Amino acid sequence: MEASPNVDAIRSLAHVAEAQHGAFSLTQAETAGMSRSTLWDRIELGLYRQFQEGVFLIAGTPDSWHRRVVASVLSEGDLAAASHETAALLLGLIDRRGGDIHVVTKRWMRRPRPEVTLHESNDLVASDIVVVDGIPTTNVARTVVDLGATARWLVPGALGHAVRSGQTDLDQVEAFVARVARRGRRGVGVIRPIIRERRRWERRTESELEDQFVKVVRQFDLPEPVAQFILRDDSGDFVCRADFAYPSSRVLVELDGYAHHSDEEAFQKDRTKQNRAQLLGWSVLRYTWRDVVDRPATLASEISAVLA
Repeated sequence: MEASPNVDAIRSLAHVAEAQHGAFSLTQAETAGMSRSTLWDRIELGLYRQFQEGVFLIAGTPDSWHRRVVASVLSEGDLAAASHETAALLLGLIDRRGGDIHVVTKRWMRRPRPEVTLHESNDLVASDIVVVDGIPTTNVARTVVDLGATARWLVPGALGHAVRSGQTDLDQVEAFVARVARRGRRGVGVIRPIIRERRRWERRTESELEDQFVKVVRQFDLPEPVAQFILRDDSGDFVCRADFAYPSSRVLVELDGYAHHSDEEAFQKDRTKQNRAQLLGWSVLRYTWRDVVDRPATLASEISAVLA
């Protein structure tokens, strides 16, 4: 026996909502073939509940931050996306959740949204939006630029992570800036000097800690070291790869991030590498995050002394 149109619509809509953490829009319900009368009947039966005007939730699905984000995006119509800090978190560019949910839309409907910060943008286009975990989200290039409008202190780390992880590159970010730049366009003035600073650094660094070390080098006018330096012995055999090096002074600089140096195997590998370098007449300086961020003047003084 063939299923009724409403049964087909209910099943189709259930698949849509499942991918969106239990949320769906009126437009999506109608696209699935569900009539408004069926929709309201199911609301009265307690099977659905209204989240906001034009947005509904499958009853019984657990509340979550992701569900609140997607519902907030859906409530703004077709051309809308999670943005700014919210997008940066979804894309993995930052790791701490902020306060309000940020949503960008072409035209804000001027309806109040509790715990949601809405951004109206005339330069938002469909190609700026990707789907992350079922949530329409601004893409990486747009996100790192927009982030400068609301949380500029997060931009260097977010851009660095995006470039190191291969999610974007400086050319893509600059292309986006060129497309949207205009007087008063927030975020553009923040990202431009950060891009210029990264382009000055010839070799791509591999962690935020290495980026911080580069800042210290420039802040204290130290000679710029070679990044990701390959040390070989007199026979040309590989000895080790160091985070940074001053080859003319035979000095290696190693940065010990906890994530990559916290287990026994990594600890032993680091010491073996250091011993081999020292046997070849190289000095090895080791620094932690606290050294680089909290004691930069001491670090710079030590490097200057060794180079001298």
